[in-house]
Amino acid sequence: MRTTLVSTASAVMALVTGILLGGWMFGGNDAKRTGRQGAGSEPRCTEYECRDKDSQRLECHIGAWTAAAAWSGRTYIELRYSPRCRAAWARITDAEVGDTARVEGPRGVRNQRSVTYENDTYSPMVEAPYPAAARACGVVGGKEVCTSSGGSSPLPPALTDEREPARRAAPVDSGEATGARNG
Repeated sequence: MRTTLVSTASAVMALVTGILLGGWMFGGNDAKRTGRQGAGSEPRCTEYECRDKDSQRLECHIGAWTAAAAWSGRTYIELRYSPRCRAAWARITDAEVGDTARVEGPRGVRNQRSVTYENDTYSPMVEAPYPAAARACGVVGGKEVCTSSGGSSPLPPALTDEREPARRAAPVDSGEATGARNG
């Protein structure tokens, strides 16, 4: 009986050791090995490396904020800025299919994307060493409306969440468009 107990305990120890050793050698939980990066890690691109790229795929949307904004009727146009990646992009919300979000960066660099379904979109990025190096434009119903250059501090926090675009009514006195910028 004692021999059976010792044999069983040894077998269980060998199994646990094998599982732990196999996990360590063939996968584990290493973020670099799986291609995932956390918010505290280095950005996947900076400045010119981000040009023409998707802000969410390269995780530049983490910590991004709205640096300037404007209204065109009920469509909200934002200049999104990532201090982490030193890049910017345009986002439009409550738009129609065919409306376009465009970001303009230093030296005439531009990127744009049109709404293809739903009612919002964001453009690929341009390099922007600081928020004032870029501005966002929206072509809404054939009419172009642009924000001012980006401000040095974020607009109110309710507008900065990349996962949930701004969903609020256009200002009553907005007319066609108003530029809003914080500092």
